[in-house]
Amino acid sequence: MSTRRFVIPGEEVASGRVKLGEGVYREGDRVYAAVLGLLDTSRGVVRVVSLAGRYYPKVGDFVIGTVTGTIYETAWSVDIASPYTAILNSSDFHREVDPFRTPLMKVMKPGTAIYAYVREVAPTKGVYLTMKQRGCRILRGGRLIEISPAKVPRVIGRKRSMLGMLARETGCRILVGQNGIIWVSCKSMGMADLVERAVRKIEAEAHTSGLTDRIKEMIVRERERV
Repeated sequence: MSTRRFVIPGEEVASGRVKLGEGVYREGDRVYAAVLGLLDTSRGVVRVVSLAGRYYPKVGDFVIGTVTGTIYETAWSVDIASPYTAILNSSDFHREVDPFRTPLMKVMKPGTAIYAYVREVAPTKGVYLTMKQRGCRILRGGRLIEISPAKVPRVIGRKRSMLGMLARETGCRILVGQNGIIWVSCKSMGMADLVERAVRKIEAEAHTSGLTDRIKEMIVRERERV
C-alpha cells in the first residue's frame, strides 16, 4: 500500500520503527520531511520525493549534457545541469579519437549536445561520463527542454508509458536524461512546441492521477493546428 501527498520541510510524516529513505530525518520516535515534496510510504519505506533541486549524478544514469570546453586537451568538460562539471575523456568517446593528432574541439565544439552515461562519481565529486554505452551519441539538431529532475520519472511513465505515448502521438524522437534535460527532434517547429507544452503540463501536474490520458487528449486536440 502506498500513500502520496504533499509535505513541507519539518512536517511529521511517520512515527515508530519505520525504515527511512531519502528526504526524511528522525528525531526520537518521530520522522519528519527534510524537503518539499511527495510523501511515499511504499514497500515499507518512508521517503519524500523532492519536487525541486538540482541534479546530483549517480553511476548508471543516462544524462544529456552540453560540451563547454576541453581539459588538458585530452578531455571535454560537459555541463549536465549539476553542481559538478562532468568530464568526458577522449578514451570514453563513442569512436576512437587521438587528441594529440586531432584537437578535441574539432571533434565536438562548445555547444554540442550529447547523450552520455555516468560511469563514475569520485569521492571528490568528480563526475566522469562515457559514450561507449549503447545508445549514447551526439545529438544533432532538435531542441533541449529542462525540467526538474524529480519529475523525470513522470515524463517517462511506468514501463515508459508516457514517453512512448508522446513519441507515437507526435512522431518526434525524444530522449530523456535523468538530469532533467530532454531532447526533442520533430519534423516541424510547431510539433516541437506541442511536445514542449505537453512536457510542461506533465511537470506541473506530475502529482495528479490520469495524467497520461489527459496529455494524450491534449496532443490529439492540438496537433491538428500544427
